[in-house]
Amino acid sequence: MAIQEKHLETEIHHHFQPVFNLMGKKTIGFEALLRTSNNTNPESIFQKAKENGMLYKLDIFSIKMAIATYSSIGYTKEEGKLFLNILPSTILHDTFLEFIMTIVRKNYLVNQEIILEISESEIVEKYETFRDRIFLLKELGFRIAIDDYGNGYSDIKNIVELEPHYLKLDRYFSKNLASSSKKQELITYIINYCEKNECNIILEGLERKTDLEIAYNLGVQYAQGYLLSKPTTLKAKTLQY
Repeated sequence: MAIQEKHLETEIHHHFQPVFNLMGKKTIGFEALLRTSNNTNPESIFQKAKENGMLYKLDIFSIKMAIATYSSIGYTKEEGKLFLNILPSTILHDTFLEFIMTIVRKNYLVNQEIILEISESEIVEKYETFRDRIFLLKELGFRIAIDDYGNGYSDIKNIVELEPHYLKLDRYFSKNLASSSKKQELITYIINYCEKNECNIILEGLERKTDLEIAYNLGVQYAQGYLLSKPTTLKAKTLQY
């Protein structure tokens, strides 16, 4: 699929996957996941965009479209948070702050609480500038998550320096969690650290009931996965598992 700016609106859309509060057994929000009209792998779409010099345009268009779709459903801050994936290079782009300020001026943040998920698929360049922009985004009312922690270029430095509101553990941690004492010990350690530093854990990729039960017993509060709910179009305001 070739990436053409004039065709973006008809070629991409979003499905939304719930993020569940395991303790309260309710939805706290949804992650917007980019999809294409011909079911092309989203990773391939971003790779093509990078090759064509359109990575930034694709990323901000996806963000804008996801917010518009979510807002049109009628969700409010109390009913559901919106998790949006974003590349570090997008945050560092010269025009990003102008773009995001426009989002604020259009009152998207009045009714929705938006969490920016920092993708771990890129090496962060100009780290000090990146960190400063993360803190500016916090001041503007956005909340920050580190996505796919444990996979990619992530390290402990990001947790310490960026002080995220959410830490999303990669599906590696949830796969066969019930039979891995090492994964259980590591998750327990991360939970203890995050509880002391006002950060919330979200465990991704849960697909088996036994792994879900272990996650619950370990004290994992938030989770995503096909076992709980697959990504889909938003039709209802409340989903339970």
